[in-house]
Amino acid sequence: MEDLLKKEHIGEKLGISLATVNNWIKTQVIPPPDIFDHYSQSTFVSIINGIKDEPSRLNSRANRSLLEKKYVCYLGITEKSRKLMLNNLVTEFEMSELSLNDGVLALVLAILRTNKIINNNWEINRDTPLDSLLSAWIMESKNPALVKSLYSEYEVINQNDDILGAFYQSIQSISQKSTLGSYYTPSELLSRINIPKNKTILDPCCGSGSILIRVLTKAHDPSKIFARDIDEIALKICFINLVLFFDNKNILPNIIKQDITLVEPDNLLFTSIEQKQKEEFDVIVTNPPWGSKWTKSQKEYLLKLYPEIETNEIFSIALYNAISMLKNKGELYFFLPHSFLNVATHHNIRNCILKKNNKLSIKLLGNAFKGVLSESILLHIETEKADENILIEDRDNNIYQLSKKSIASPDYIISADIKTQDFLLINKIYNTEHVNLKSGTSFALGIVTGNNAKHILKNPAEKTEPIFRGKDIQKYYYELPHCYIVFNPSSYQQIAPIEYYRQKKIAYRFISDTLICTLDCGNALLLNSANIFISHNYPMETIVGLFNSDIYSFIYKKKFHSCKVLKSHLQDMPLPILTQNEHKNIYDMYQKMILEEENLQTFQKSIDKIICNYFSIDNEQYVYIKGEI
Repeated sequence: MEDLLKKEHIGEKLGISLATVNNWIKTQVIPPPDIFDHYSQSTFVSIINGIKDEPSRLNSRANRSLLEKKYVCYLGITEKSRKLMLNNLVTEFEMSELSLNDGVLALVLAILRTNKIINNNWEINRDTPLDSLLSAWIMESKNPALVKSLYSEYEVINQNDDILGAFYQSIQSISQKSTLGSYYTPSELLSRINIPKNKTILDPCCGSGSILIRVLTKAHDPSKIFARDIDEIALKICFINLVLFFDNKNILPNIIKQDITLVEPDNLLFTSIEQKQKEEFDVIVTNPPWGSKWTKSQKEYLLKLYPEIETNEIFSIALYNAISMLKNKGELYFFLPHSFLNVATHHNIRNCILKKNNKLSIKLLGNAFKGVLSESILLHIETEKADENILIEDRDNNIYQLSKKSIASPDYIISADIKTQDFLLINKIYNTEHVNLKSGTSFALGIVTGNNAKHILKNPAEKTEPIFRGKDIQKYYYELPHCYIVFNPSSYQQIAPIEYYRQKKIAYRFISDTLICTLDCGNALLLNSANIFISHNYPMETIVGLFNSDIYSFIYKKKFHSCKVLKSHLQDMPLPILTQNEHKNIYDMYQKMILEEENLQTFQKSIDKIICNYFSIDNEQYVYIKGEI
């Protein structure tokens, strides 16, 4: 009898969650299991091949780990002739049919020959650490003759621009880079990091060593350099880059294959506090992976192993471990996504950092990493330098201070985009007595069809009804519908209880850097770029007036710096405690505005005046707020 495979195996094979597998079954992307929750071998193979052959599904952000597309990564290479050379190197590799490992070795030999580190007729030997590495490397090759000859005509002069790392990135598929969570760190982001030559330095996620060769000087002692990664080829490149940097084949930096979180699926690098304390470094600098993939069992294990931070997010664990490896008066530099500062998921690691009372500095970098949609920051920690403030530097090099006392539980949000005047205004608003939406409010997501091409129509037809997207929501109204649907709840990938859509509710844009919402009394359906909530305790006419005000967009923008309006953001918004009569006045004004007896601008000015009076915002501050939005 043919062996059966659980549906979980589809997720493991494709690098997706079981929830996604179930959604694909529900939306008929893949067939249901043959027997209970099991597939036959033949059906399993058919599903895997079918998904990999479906370009639209492979190109979605959520499933980008399946992509086999490659593109040339120039990284820090700017010179036109150097770029052309890299293109030619990549083209010749692809024509050679060598393995990834052999292709990198071929270029390594060419670079070392060009720069007189090894001679033209180099043969296997163990005379130096470099020779030992190359000898072991070439003995792994299935075609050593081609490896030696592939780039024999090339002159690849060392410019310390990590052309090796650029080549390695370029010959990998997007799926390989996504799985590892690996992306290049631009050299201009490293200019402020200076490492004294007598200090030990660790890059625990070193990749090809591009960070190290940009923050070190040639006066540094190679024996004080420590580099670690899970990628063996990247570690070899790191060693070669350091040999080229120091122009010395006899150097012996400390390069080890280790994962700052996992060594093997069930064995962690650090298994006890005692072991963590055995290795300490003066300086730790790295760009850890963001969002690399774990198996379900690894995620569960990590959650148990790190109860203090309760996360399986790799950059949080890497940061947590790295801090414990700093010496007294040590320094840490970590490149992190901006979401580290203000997304509730990361509140425990923020709390861990804040309660240690070290000196903290944050440099805002914006969209600094090619291929990464998230904005980023550089976190700098100095141990044994207590400071009551966090030093914030924005992208224009303006410097502000954020009081640690202003960062409160339970989320410990670090509002790094907030200037002194912003902080005073936000503080004044939140220090005024208020309520919020954390209780007495129901939240729901818009409908995820799983296949918009199949379910969403551009024109009305029999049995269709309008369905609104996020961009169809304007302040206080929907635009005329552009999308229609034959409502069939059982066929969608994700849907809230139907009664949430079929009642009075507030609909808001999910993707937005300001708050934009409307009160929907027409039982409309929403797509997943629009979400909804229903307040049971606070009048919804008042809420839409407040949230559509520039004052509340100012709070959202300055406190959360997000392009996604999350449930936690809305729950945190401070609502004024108004009398029943005041709410009725707002309701009456709202009705006049809806019936066009009063224009929208007049209504909003009235609401803004109520907000300013309640929170003691004077005219000068009000003008400032509007200018910031």
